[in-house]
Amino acid sequence: MEHNVELKERSLLTVSGVEHIYSFNEKKVELKTCVGEMTIEGDSLDMGKLSIDDSIINIKGTINSISYTKDRKQKESIVKRIFK
Repeated sequence: MEHNVELKERSLLTVSGVEHIYSFNEKKVELKTCVGEMTIEGDSLDMGKLSIDDSIINIKGTINSISYTKDRKQKESIVKRIFK
């Protein structure tokens, strides 16, 4: 799977290679791509298009930052941590 990021005039972002969307609101989008976790921050963010078959998402709004982060780890339950 190929991963590309295209930003037009800080108002239209297209991301390919999307595997999962963790959260989406008007200030922040957190998603998993084929090359790692990605966080997009901005104002008035709106999902313009989501194509699951093509693994592409379009985000409209004012894009302030795009960053890659470490992969999320599965949270262990408190019971597992106590009896470790």
